[in-house]
Amino acid sequence: MNAMLCERTAETMPEALPAPVAATLQRLGRVLPGPAAAAEVLLARTLAPLSRSIWPEVAWDFSDLTNTGVPVEFSWSSREPCLRWAAEVAAPETDDRARLALAARALDWQGDLSAWFEHQRHGRLIFGAWASARHGDGSLATKLYVDLPGGRLPPQWSERHAWFRSPLLVWRLCGVNPDGSTEFYARAHELDRLRLATMAQAALGDAGPLMRQLDALLSGAELPRPSGLSLVLSAQGELLALSWFVIAKAVFRDDAEAGACLQRCGDETTVPVHRALAGGPEDGRWRHGVMGVVADVTGRSWVQCSLRPT
Repeated sequence: MNAMLCERTAETMPEALPAPVAATLQRLGRVLPGPAAAAEVLLARTLAPLSRSIWPEVAWDFSDLTNTGVPVEFSWSSREPCLRWAAEVAAPETDDRARLALAARALDWQGDLSAWFEHQRHGRLIFGAWASARHGDGSLATKLYVDLPGGRLPPQWSERHAWFRSPLLVWRLCGVNPDGSTEFYARAHELDRLRLATMAQAALGDAGPLMRQLDALLSGAELPRPSGLSLVLSAQGELLALSWFVIAKAVFRDDAEAGACLQRCGDETTVPVHRALAGGPEDGRWRHGVMGVVADVTGRSWVQCSLRPT
């Protein structure tokens, strides 16, 4: 059945999927047939409200997820061969404060989001919320990306780590997991290699894994400014992982150079996934978006990057 599914053409994919998304899933189906079939179903359900927009002329190109407005972003990781995506959950005319509930509904969310709903009541939102999923071979992990009004963290988190009060970091959004762990994303305007290594040492107990991946990605160059950081904390507030990230075009000459570097960081299981993600026709625009390095408290480290559907 999976083989039959992945042989379908982009034109026979569900109507709710825009052509670049359908084409990307078709290519991924040749590499990850089970995950691609599962992602197709969940993405079609998640994106269905966009097909009913009262503004159909902009429904498929309004999103901040990608540089062309396509409302889906795929991502790649050197850690494992999985299919990852994030997506808009509502038409462009929908109130941003309604998007978190819609994202939770799309993912059949079971966790308590009451604190996040309350937090979003106060202050201006930029995107509201996105739904996200990671499809493995027979596995599914979901995630909600939650907009932070005015860059403010929820009260229950703001006192849990000293970095949350740093004037050098501007907190932009959170990634909420079903187990209560949360990833916090910040923009950093003054971050250099020395500061990043110091932070990694303090957070993880060993800066080596993160900095070695950074060297593989940047070939020894200094960090571009601005860049970004994320922290993953357990539901109990224990730090689990740290990442550094930047927009790909701030580092590489062109999209092809970015892709070649990422593939050097991968292996025989993950490089084919990247090739499928990046294998669409050239359109003169960057397809690699935000890229970075991650390390966790167990000493594992990897490279990851978002990619626009093509």
